[in-house]
Amino acid sequence: RDQFVVTYDPSRLSEEDLVSTIKKAGFEARVVVDTGPESTSVSEDEDVELPKFFVEALAQAKRENKPLVLDFTAEWCQPCQRMLKETFPDPLVAPLLGRCIFLKIDTDKYPGIAKKYGVAALPDIRLLAPDGTEKRRLLDFRGPESFSEELKKLLGNSAEAQNQQAQDVSMLTALSEDAAALKTAFN
Repeated sequence: RDQFVVTYDPSRLSEEDLVSTIKKAGFEARVVVDTGPESTSVSEDEDVELPKFFVEALAQAKRENKPLVLDFTAEWCQPCQRMLKETFPDPLVAPLLGRCIFLKIDTDKYPGIAKKYGVAALPDIRLLAPDGTEKRRLLDFRGPESFSEELKKLLGNSAEAQNQQAQDVSMLTALSEDAAALKTAFN
């Protein structure tokens, strides 16, 4: 089943009544307390041992100056599985993901990373700069058009994207009979 978030006023409804109502509707329930915007950021003081693959991906991103895309997912999350089948392999998205370090992180297998990043609902996708700084957080299902636009924004801010653009301009000018006019147009 899909996971969803319910915000409620504890002065009007007890936590027990809320959980009971959700369970009567046929859903599993757990309560996560949100203390505000800071609860969704990376927790520096969490004593979480990060798995080797995650540490290596962060180092690779820094070394290659590529942004990171962290896809927090789970096997039971239907919107996550839909993105896996429809969004990520789409021709609008796949080439852009190829220019990033892309990590699928199963929150059931790696709850420590999910806790460190304050993941409360799925899908949760984090777009990080090459230095690991979070640039954007995407919640809920994203189709190819929407997700590709987010990736373009992320890549547009990276040095890798600027280098790629410079290479594209160089290739175009080399192929052109009027290279000077193209250089002026692109610079």
